[in-house]
Amino acid sequence: MTIAISLAFVADAQENPQILADKWSSAYNAHDEVAIGALYTDTAQLMMHGAPTYIGRKNIQAYWSADFEEDHPLTLLTVTHSIDGVDMILVHGNYEVINRENGELLGRGRFAHIWTRQPDAVWLLDRDLWSEPFEPF
Repeated sequence: MTIAISLAFVADAQENPQILADKWSSAYNAHDEVAIGALYTDTAQLMMHGAPTYIGRKNIQAYWSADFEEDHPLTLLTVTHSIDGVDMILVHGNYEVINRENGELLGRGRFAHIWTRQPDAVWLLDRDLWSEPFEPF
């Protein structure tokens, strides 16, 4: 039964990559640092607009955990397109960060995720890129 469920999720994620984006959003919006960390490979990289690259699951988990505290954010991801292979999916889309207390827009931009299928058929995030557009004064 577990194998059938895992294989169904693999196929579902490839047919609808919004499932992967929603998995990330659910963990982030619950402010669950363990769940967000579990989405990344051990050697994952997080690249944020103008910030140093965070390498490794534990460092990325620590980054997002600290981010939860700033303005009590809610992050929404909308997939615009994807490219899938046998064992990877490149997912592109738009993001919005909103203060869940007052609805204020805190940020928006584009994201790119590279998810890799592990030997146990679980999809993990290996490259996580965020770009916030520069708006001159």
